Amino acid sequence: MKRYIIASFAILLLAACGFARQPERGYRGFAEWTNRIYHDSYNYSYRSNTHYSPGIATSHGYQFNPWLFAGAGIDLTLSDIGILNHHAYSLNQTELAIFAEGRTDLKFGKFTPFADIRLGWNTSENGKAYFSPSIGYRFNWGRKVGINIGIGYTLDTYRYEKHIQGTTPEGYTIYVPTGEYYNWNKSSFTFRVGIDF
Repeated sequence: MKRYIIASFAILLLAACGFARQPERGYRGFAEWTNRIYHDSYNYSYRSNTHYSPGIATSHGYQFNPWLFAGAGIDLTLSDIGILNHHAYSLNQTELAIFAEGRTDLKFGKFTPFADIRLGWNTSENGKAYFSPSIGYRFNWGRKVGINIGIGYTLDTYRYEKHIQGTTPEGYTIYVPTGEYYNWNKSSFTFRVGIDF
């Protein structure tokens, strides 16, 4: 874990020392490695309280001027790794969100921060809304490629049907749907590293 913190700090220092030209008008694409960390409120012995979910994301759209981008993309969370009693394990969950994105790239001298917001649909089973704003820093890597490092927040919402416990005539336990639903939200701290081209 210390290696990840040191590596993240080194990347942030590099970003603070570098600067980027403003994006030019026309097509623009992004490819990112995403990392989510969230804490659930359940305390079952078979569930972890802290979860780490790595993934990949890409978005594509149009740069209208040096500071305004609009596009759409996908965010694929590859797995859900939990920490229980200091041991990692995978829940083998994969989630896909489809989103629309708005982004602004600013420039204050050599300082080139950005802010973006993603709003869409969580396509996983029982998934509903997806919302992910972030802020970060962009700097040049070659003539037309920029490196983006950002932190933010991701909200995934779900809708589940309530069930009640019942018993079959043979004595087996079953769960019967009630037709009533409840909503559940998953809030994650998000760290992204990627390129734009």
